[in-house]
This record gives sequence, structure tokens and C-alpha cells, in this order.
Amino acid sequence: MASGSQTLKYVAYIASPDTEVLNDATFGVGADPADMWAYLDDATARLQERHPSYSFTPRLVRYDQVTTEIPRP
Repeated sequence: MASGSQTLKYVAYIASPDTEVLNDATFGVGADPADMWAYLDDATARLQERHPSYSFTPRLVRYDQVTTEIPRP
């Protein structure tokens, strides 16, 4: 049985304490993880300046497509 996977995109987002997404961005498959985290760090710092009493959670998510060949029974 053949199978494989392919990365489709990366999504960076920042959530508030009540899990509301306050900032998000989509990156292509060739994006450098260090650049994506730098984006998140900068955006989180700006949000923290505006809302010092809140705690923000940055996340970086990779979306993959998985393919699996199904053999004939």
C-alpha cells in the first residue's frame, strides 16, 4: 500500500485568553519557520502593549494532505 503526505500551508495565529483569534496570517509551504515565529513574536508584543493585562497565546499550525492508496479487498 502506497502512502504519502504533502504540506499545504502554515497558519500563524494569536489567541486571547477567551480563545478569540486576534491576529492570523497564512504562509506558503516554502516559508521559513524562524520568519513565521518572528512574525508571531512581533504581533504578540504589539498586542501585549495595547492590552497589558491579557495573556496571549501564539500558535503555528502546519496543514498537511495525506494520501493513502486503498488496496482492493
